[in-house]
Amino acid sequence: MATIQNITIDQDADYTETLTVKDSTGTVVDLTGLTITASMRKNHLSVTKTDFTTATVSATAGTCTITLTDTVTAALNEGRYVWDFVTATSGGIKTRRIEGQVTITPSVTR
Repeated sequence: MATIQNITIDQDADYTETLTVKDSTGTVVDLTGLTITASMRKNHLSVTKTDFTTATVSATAGTCTITLTDTVTAALNEGRYVWDFVTATSGGIKTRRIEGQVTITPSVTR
C-alpha cells in the first residue's frame, strides 16, 4: 500500500520536494537499479497528465527529488489534483510508493 503524502504547489513558481521512499512497514526503499516516475492529473480518470522531473539523491538512503519548473506550474489551473510516485524494476515490476492530493495555489505576481 502506498504512503499518503499531500503536497501544495505554487502556480508560476519552481517546485522541488525531496522524498524519502519507504515501504508499507516504514523501511527505507533502496532505489539502486529502480526507475522512478511521478505524475499528477486533475483526477484519476483524466487523460492529460503532468510529469514531474525525478532525480535520485541517495539511492541507498531512498531519497529522491520531484521537480516542476515555473513554466510548468504556470500552465496548471488552481485547484486540486491527484499524484503518485512509482518505482519500477528492470524486469518491469511497478510499485506505487507514494500517492496523494496536490493543491495548486494561484499566483498573484507573474
